[in-house]
Amino acid sequence: MGRYARVWVVFRKELLDTLRDRRTLLAMIVVPVVLYPILMLVMVEALRSEKGRREAQRYQICVPDAEHASWLAGVLARAEAAESPTSAPGEAPADPSHDLHARVAASNISINVLPPGEDMWDAVTARKYHLGLVMDPPPMRVADGQSPAKFDPPNRVIQLVYSEVNPLSEFAFAHMRNVLDVENNRIVYLRLDAVSKDARWLEPIHVAGLSTASPDQQYAKILAAIVPFLLVIMTVTGAMYPAIDLTAGERERGTLETLAVSPVPVGQIVAGKFGVVIFIAMLSTALNLGSMTAMVHFTKLDQIVAAAGARGGNSADADVLQAAMEQRAAKGSATARLQAEQIERRKALRNASLGRIGLFKTAAPVVLLAMIPFAVLFSGVMLAACSFARTFKEAQNYMMPVMMCAVIPAMIVSYMPSIKLSGLLLVTPVANMVLLIREMFLGNWQAGPMFIAIFSNCLYAAAAVAVAAKLYGAEAVLFSDVGSYRTLLRRKFIRPRRVPSASLAMLTVALIFPAYFYAQQSAVDPTSDPAQVRIMLMLSQLLLIAAPALLVAWYTRCNLRETFSLRAPRPVAAIGALFMAVSAWPVSTLIFQIQAKLTGLDAAALAPFAQLEQVLMTGPLWLIVLALAILPAICEEILFRGFLTAGLKSRLSVLQTAVVVGLYFGFFHVLVEKLAVTILLGIVLTYVCLKSGSILAAMLVHVGNNAIALVAARVPQVAGLYGADVETPAGQIRMDGRLMVFVAIFVIGLILVTMARSAASEPDGRATHSV
Repeated sequence: MGRYARVWVVFRKELLDTLRDRRTLLAMIVVPVVLYPILMLVMVEALRSEKGRREAQRYQICVPDAEHASWLAGVLARAEAAESPTSAPGEAPADPSHDLHARVAASNISINVLPPGEDMWDAVTARKYHLGLVMDPPPMRVADGQSPAKFDPPNRVIQLVYSEVNPLSEFAFAHMRNVLDVENNRIVYLRLDAVSKDARWLEPIHVAGLSTASPDQQYAKILAAIVPFLLVIMTVTGAMYPAIDLTAGERERGTLETLAVSPVPVGQIVAGKFGVVIFIAMLSTALNLGSMTAMVHFTKLDQIVAAAGARGGNSADADVLQAAMEQRAAKGSATARLQAEQIERRKALRNASLGRIGLFKTAAPVVLLAMIPFAVLFSGVMLAACSFARTFKEAQNYMMPVMMCAVIPAMIVSYMPSIKLSGLLLVTPVANMVLLIREMFLGNWQAGPMFIAIFSNCLYAAAAVAVAAKLYGAEAVLFSDVGSYRTLLRRKFIRPRRVPSASLAMLTVALIFPAYFYAQQSAVDPTSDPAQVRIMLMLSQLLLIAAPALLVAWYTRCNLRETFSLRAPRPVAAIGALFMAVSAWPVSTLIFQIQAKLTGLDAAALAPFAQLEQVLMTGPLWLIVLALAILPAICEEILFRGFLTAGLKSRLSVLQTAVVVGLYFGFFHVLVEKLAVTILLGIVLTYVCLKSGSILAAMLVHVGNNAIALVAARVPQVAGLYGADVETPAGQIRMDGRLMVFVAIFVIGLILVTMARSAASEPDGRATHSV
């Protein structure tokens, strides 16, 4: 039986056992499939029920005398008559949010005159009345046929007494405020009508806001504050119970040791179990996301929310101004035509969005794909944490800190809408995923930040998988010997090894990445002093790239010579590396031009790099070459072609190792504009190191590529030698004889390196595989 067939057998067996567990089914299926529709139905029915109770309630309002009662009755009657119906009797309301808005009929409001000696404050406090109203000056008796506007004083002060801790009293207060606003406007217009007959004098400046966001974008903004947090929590919850059952559950049932002594390699057992955890986590995520999408689609919740927002804001403003703008535009006013055009665009956007699929539904598939590395990350973390637990209960205790590590960052970021997907948050687990999903729902598709966030999660996920596989096969974990856990970390208990394991290498790179990324973002500032920028870059290379790799290799008792390939290359390989070093820069330039042509990269996208290049190129040439060519080449080669390559080459072939390390190298630089160049350069450097058996050959090529580019930028003769004296616009490919010569030199050097029989290609097992 092949390797993958055994993994499939373990996966299928564990999946069936897991799906029989009621806790897993509850967290994975019942919660997402049933919870959201039930919550939606309960929420809508609760709002409708509350609306019905408010409308059926009879509200008691107390006033000091009969004049107040007569005046208030007239106000309520006029306000009810002024409210225009939205649909014919018996028909559904045109506004889908209208049936959730409570409207109190005047007949449901009782106006009570306070008995002599009764205090209004005490009566409302005792909840005898919902609201108290007193007006100064008091209302006047008006003869039939006379307008109250001619007799009322210039202004009145109306005091409403209510109890904020009484919900009905608070609602009555809000309703009466709206009624009195309507009455206030009526009196003002009556007075104006008696004076000038033109209501426009009331408002010399009318401010109307027109949002460019469509109704579905407005609704997506609401969901973006809630859904990312729910998805993160449900994904972590979905992975928790399978991870506990496949580790502590196995130990509690007494089957873990049996699996350990089976003829199947531990790595394949872990792969099958890990696949189950990831599958359950992603299935839970998909069901949650699918249930939310179905809820939004079938309940038309987006239309309800959009209509509710339109009722109180921009659409109403647009309708009010439309007639005035048309009149002014007809007279030839350019600004009025511009305003009318903006109003028409707002209306067209609102009408077009009614039949369009919402942002939430279009972003859902992409969000599901982006959640895969996140699910892998927490599946690995949980599997590793649960491996130490001896019982199911103990594993649940271990899960609490893991859950908090997901809940707290997700909650903090969710309640901070001003935070953007940038800076250190790009590489912060959980926080970057919440921000990424939020940006997707809002329609902010920025390739660079999204790429960095997803790649960082992929990097952490790979490290988590490697650590989980390593811990699951450790004897201290398998046999639950708490006293021997220290052997996993203390150096004197670590067995000497020839090269680091793949898990250790990937974990080290994953831990270095966020620290190095933050240091680079802090150091690379075009406004800073060039000398300070160079010092920061040099320190970050030494302390965050080379030093961690060397320290981990020493602490884990790896053979430093074998780990970092510290040997002289064969003469043929050295000559080939030299050929590649002198020709790597023009080849890299050609690859970059091809990438720019295919992706449509223009000069505007490269402007920040040009500005930064001017800063970095200021100063002595030898110092520039040392800081930007020699030191980065040495430090990066120590980490990637040394530590990472040594960890992977015992499990992968030469070509596979070169591709994987090249991808790590390219993504590590997080420059989307130069991604193809850095990935291919990483692949070539890894291939050179493996075939030559020496990291020095890779360093030579790396230094040559960087140094020649820097020298050519300062020395015109060098640029002319390589044919770079002719300016090539961005997005165009320059092909001439000199470039073809250097391409040929590079290919010859690569052939010479390939022909070399290195000392490292003999004892490394799978590293002997030829390309």
